[in-house]
Amino acid sequence: MPYPQQPYQAYPQQPYQGQPGPWAGPPGPKKKSAVLPVVVGLALMIFVVGPLVLFVMVALAGGTPETRPTRGPTQGPTSQPTNHSRYDGTPDLHPDEPPMPTTMDEVYKILESSPLYSQSLSPTECTVADIDLARASVPVIEDHLNSFVNCLMGAWIEPVNSAGFTLPHPSVTVYTTEVTSPCGKLPMHNAVYCSADQQIYYAKDLVEVFDGNDLRLVAEAVMAHEFGHEVQYRTMILISGAVLEATADTESDAFGWSRRLELQADCLAGVFLNSISDSAGLTGDDRQRIITMFTSLGSKNPYEDDHGSGANRSHWTRQGLGSMTPGACMTFTAPADAVG
Repeated sequence: MPYPQQPYQAYPQQPYQGQPGPWAGPPGPKKKSAVLPVVVGLALMIFVVGPLVLFVMVALAGGTPETRPTRGPTQGPTSQPTNHSRYDGTPDLHPDEPPMPTTMDEVYKILESSPLYSQSLSPTECTVADIDLARASVPVIEDHLNSFVNCLMGAWIEPVNSAGFTLPHPSVTVYTTEVTSPCGKLPMHNAVYCSADQQIYYAKDLVEVFDGNDLRLVAEAVMAHEFGHEVQYRTMILISGAVLEATADTESDAFGWSRRLELQADCLAGVFLNSISDSAGLTGDDRQRIITMFTSLGSKNPYEDDHGSGANRSHWTRQGLGSMTPGACMTFTAPADAVG
């Protein structure tokens, strides 16, 4: 793997006491619960004090869950006006917390039948400027990526709103040395969505990971993947997957849940990029370059990895690039060999 892998030790070293083992995979049996303490109990095991919930950090290849207390009681899904002022280049540096699942039954329902899956993205008028990632300065790269997040907001805000959730505008921070974030220390050659502050971090030297001189849309595809995690987080998908990771009986099972999240983010990136196909002038070569990029990040030992094999990363990226709906990205109901 070209990206640095994060240590698994950030996960609890044993499953939540009193909770049975992980879901066996679709259409396997599910753990039944109808009370709030399932999630609260999990949080207490991880954190010590409450009220607490699980927070995660997810990277394009390699990530660990980190923790922090909530800022107050979580609110249920609310509507948010579709308003261009929400994505006019002014990031929300202090977003509210998204709603959280309260039972294990709700966790599975969210992953398998989220209202997001029935939404569709509309073609956008977003254009993408070319940039020399190897030579551009940090401010130039940062401005470019933050501008691209405006495109992501423009494409995703209506589907997320229509699904009954809100979508704050994340910022992108470009860093040149290992940096400490609310999700812990971030390594170089990486890109991360941090749920602790709901912002995106991008290492300037990430360009060194990708072979070849033609890097058109590579950084943008990375941003689309990380923004896919933002969409997952705000619609309760990310936290639900993280709950199953944290309660898994084995490291291998935990990796399995992580792969379903990560491969879905690859697919959501593809859906977004398909939505800007006309306005950004995506060619067949561009599409193949994006697929090749995600394929190159796949693991040679996928069942011991949290992001998936090159073949499966390619499959789910293609799946997204051929669709305009998140419903194409149903990794949580896919067979095990499609998410290895």
